[in-house]
Amino acid sequence: MNTPLKTFTTSRSLTYTYLYIPPSPSINSPIKPTILFLHGFPSSIHDYSSQIEHFSQKGYGILAPELLGYGGSSKPIEWEAYSGKGMAGDVWDLLKHEKIRDGGVLGVGHDWGSFLLSRLHNYYPALFAKLVFLDVGYSAPGNNLTVEKVKFIDGMVKQHLGYSVFGYFLFLDEGDAGELLNANVDSAMTLFHSKDYDVMKKYMGAEGGAREWFENKMTASTPDYLTEEDQAQFRKHFSTQPGFRAALNWYRAQLHDVNADDEAALPAEAAKIQQPVLLIGGDNPITASADFPKSMQETCEDLRVEKWGVGHWVMMEEREKCNRTLEEFFTS
Repeated sequence: MNTPLKTFTTSRSLTYTYLYIPPSPSINSPIKPTILFLHGFPSSIHDYSSQIEHFSQKGYGILAPELLGYGGSSKPIEWEAYSGKGMAGDVWDLLKHEKIRDGGVLGVGHDWGSFLLSRLHNYYPALFAKLVFLDVGYSAPGNNLTVEKVKFIDGMVKQHLGYSVFGYFLFLDEGDAGELLNANVDSAMTLFHSKDYDVMKKYMGAEGGAREWFENKMTASTPDYLTEEDQAQFRKHFSTQPGFRAALNWYRAQLHDVNADDEAALPAEAAKIQQPVLLIGGDNPITASADFPKSMQETCEDLRVEKWGVGHWVMMEEREKCNRTLEEFFTS
């Protein structure tokens, strides 16, 4: 991606760096809409590079912000700044700054980007034409992952499936988690990108597993889809202070229920999505345990579900297939 990043300050006085490529009109063809790409943890807009290149060449507009706590964007140390309503408002401000109109935005979210895409729809329902959720599905208001809920879900999953899924959530809430990740960037990269599901269950899912992983500076094999450039970008992104520390606040805000009052004030109809929705899932045991296809049937009126033989990083593991599928969905 050779397009230089831009900078914008939101109404909350927070600075965002972002990639913006305006739609490129062509003769005898209407102007294409803008795609909003929202990354997750531990990630960056680089992880969408294949999609950004593909769709910008097709004439689509592209808006890909480095989200709060990442890259050149602001990195508040207070987890209260990472509320769904607040961050949705930040992205809304950014869209309005670039004069992107309601009703035509194509939203794509992955991991925590899926949570933010959910809240953008809840608070600004007229914004989107279509929404895409990659691996992590739509999160309805009031279903936040508090400490109590995480422990309850873990107990239920372990009872029914024989393994836990949220041990790493609790670890990332611990005071020294950021420093441990910062001291072991390759450990973080290979764990969160691991294709060994036994490793994931033991060192991400099980309580205490993530601490054991980082304290012992463990690494997993690097998956084939993760190119040398991908690895270099990961190291560059998270080796710069404060590294992982600010981004962990996405977890801490949820665990400490920062969204409770905001989401309680939303009307019931805000939880429903009338626009077409695409969910692309895989066989990642942590997200698969959530059964997003089932829960989204209750909230999405026009839902299409695809399950691929991939893990968590859908847009990187099957780059060309992801591009083709998104393009077909956007134009159908």
